[in-house]
Amino acid sequence: MLQRALLGLALAATVWLAACGGSDGPTTRQPTVAGAAQALVTARDAAPQRRALAVAGTVDPVDAAEQLMNYGEVQFPEYFPGHPASGDALGYRYRYYEATGIYLGVKDGQVYVLGGLFGAEIRPVGALTQYITPQPRVLSTLCAQTGATHDVFSTPNAAVGRNAGLVIAGCSGAIDTPRWTQTAGPAVTLPADKTQAISFDPPQAGSYAFQLNFTAPDGTPRSQAVSLDVAAGDGAEAGITVRASHAVRMGGKVSVRAWPRLPSGDEVKAVTWTQVEGPAVTLDTSTSRLAVFTAPQVTRDTLVRLRATLHTTAGRMASDEVIVLVERHNQAPASDTNAVWNGDHVARVYPYVANGPYAAVLRRCSYDAATWHSGSKANLCTLGTLPFLAQTSQGGIPSVEQVMARVLVSHDWLGRNFENFLRTHDTRGDFRRMLNSVTAVVLSTHIRPSFYFPATGAIYLDGDSFWLTPEERDTMNEAPDYRSDFGDGLQYETMWRYVRGSQNIFAFFDPRQRITRTLDDVHNEAGWLMFHELGHALDYTPPSSYATLNPAHTVLDSFLPRWDAYQLTSDTVPAAFPLSSTPMKDLGRVRFRGETATAAQKAYTPAQVAGFFSADLATDDYSYTTSFEDIAMTLEEFLMQRRLGIRRDFAIVDAFDSDTTSSSSVIVRWGQRGRVGEALIKPRVREIVRQLAPWADEAEVDQLPAPIAMRVGESWGANLDQAAIPRRQRLASEPPTLDEMARFQRELQTMQRLRHAHRAGGAGPLHKLH
Repeated sequence: MLQRALLGLALAATVWLAACGGSDGPTTRQPTVAGAAQALVTARDAAPQRRALAVAGTVDPVDAAEQLMNYGEVQFPEYFPGHPASGDALGYRYRYYEATGIYLGVKDGQVYVLGGLFGAEIRPVGALTQYITPQPRVLSTLCAQTGATHDVFSTPNAAVGRNAGLVIAGCSGAIDTPRWTQTAGPAVTLPADKTQAISFDPPQAGSYAFQLNFTAPDGTPRSQAVSLDVAAGDGAEAGITVRASHAVRMGGKVSVRAWPRLPSGDEVKAVTWTQVEGPAVTLDTSTSRLAVFTAPQVTRDTLVRLRATLHTTAGRMASDEVIVLVERHNQAPASDTNAVWNGDHVARVYPYVANGPYAAVLRRCSYDAATWHSGSKANLCTLGTLPFLAQTSQGGIPSVEQVMARVLVSHDWLGRNFENFLRTHDTRGDFRRMLNSVTAVVLSTHIRPSFYFPATGAIYLDGDSFWLTPEERDTMNEAPDYRSDFGDGLQYETMWRYVRGSQNIFAFFDPRQRITRTLDDVHNEAGWLMFHELGHALDYTPPSSYATLNPAHTVLDSFLPRWDAYQLTSDTVPAAFPLSSTPMKDLGRVRFRGETATAAQKAYTPAQVAGFFSADLATDDYSYTTSFEDIAMTLEEFLMQRRLGIRRDFAIVDAFDSDTTSSSSVIVRWGQRGRVGEALIKPRVREIVRQLAPWADEAEVDQLPAPIAMRVGESWGANLDQAAIPRRQRLASEPPTLDEMARFQRELQTMQRLRHAHRAGGAGPLHKLH
């Protein structure tokens, strides 16, 4: 048995070596089992003469051992399952695999096994270089020079087909106003040219030169020429590119994605991730092509570098590295209750219109961690410093230019796409009218989820709604927003979507593909979201209040009298048209506030919940979170249907496992399309429209058609086409395809952009509204 196990491992290794060019024989033909066995005998007898794989530079022995053990876990999981921690003993770097009782170790460049099927003696199984070509770890010397105020770093060994990145770090303080301009070399796209890091895919070998302008830590404007030499690709059939190198403030969420390139007939077996530099971070690689982590706390701008290694089913390997610059930037501590942004991560942004009338104050007033609403440090801006847009437009329809003068962005492309969205898809002026009730619009790749903040009077939008090109998408942070297991144990779930005709407006954009979207896609992704967040803004600052706005007041001053007198629309409408279902209110606290479900609540069937909900006045069960969400949800659905011709589906379905489900297997137990048109709900809709959107005319509420009932017992997917006859149900033996599951995950992500927990105690004047 032992000899057979050893033979199996060595045989597998020989097959891999032959496939990858590690032997002296031909590399283009896969050997037969008989041929591999003969090669094993030959390799054993001629081991000292075997040509080792070329090593690309000096590799630290410990790092090489780690790479070998990572390789072993991918190629031979039957022997080396999982990813245990490494240890050192008697000169060996090793890992112990408890499930199989096997040790895998490296000493002096040789690979050894012990335990389990391999027996009680340490056994050599070949040189490390017979299995892998270890990759060198080129450590940076960033800010190593004594007295340096700043320093630059670029991708080591840059080559075509791999990521190319350059960063500028502040060594003695913060870098401000960075701007990169290409001055030489093949033209490349720089979607992040005003950040401390740029990243691009070099189209060909050559020298790429850039002019970097920035404000040094001492406040001095500086300019520096920076260049990067890119080598030709290695010509390998398989490769991998990691995108994108970027900068993030400490404490921020980070994601980078690996993009394999494969020859015909080969497939991805695994993508493994290794940190090669920087303070240790905990990598979430549950989605193998995506690495997510939280930027660590640092004492100065610091590099975190990751390496992704591709392993294919044919035994090919390739790797690439990515740079993440962690910026030293103090956030407001959660313990400081006087801080506006206490406990929150404030990302780097800048005015989209650099010479706009409010460019000098936008960031300070809207998105600065050093802002306090009370106490000795209180420094909220007055409306004389940054007024509501209504004070500039005199309550009329603001021009696009007036709106864009209030926009802060993390990347220029966000401002450009947002502006094009307004010019193309706001021809009736609805969005701009609603924007009268904000002081600023903040668009960032690190805002997730979107929200309105009463303390600043600004809305904060997730950049994922606005990307158009693959290069723009590369700059997006894919770290998931808040996810909750609130409501676990209940027998039901709720679903929603927007439809035009019989088409779901939310398309699936496979993150594994280099996709280009249109402005119509942006409209579908962002329109409903803006209606919702701006609905919150109107609740706090309705059109009826514009004439009384005082330049000497802060945003808080402007609405607190109405807040204290319970005169917000979210006060008056629920008082006149209350939600009356006690079971739904109680379930709302479970599903959206984190309370523990009672035994009685766990026993509710979907049909019972449907009875509770359908007799009440809410348009979505999220309305039971707070009265603020109730008003915003209702106004959003009305405007989507009456102004854009898009109707909303809402359904109560059987509980499901989101990891193994698709829309074709979720069964509807009750549902409606266009619930906002329900006769009993129309009076409260009319009052909301009268108070918050008077330009839409409350008479339009009467024109809302009656809702369409969904077909109970059919799937959520089948109910998309309400004109269709009942469809054949998916059999239990027909599991969803991977594509169906991926599309359903995207649908769930869209639904959860609003559905997350509020802070204990509910929303208040200093709480964000989503």
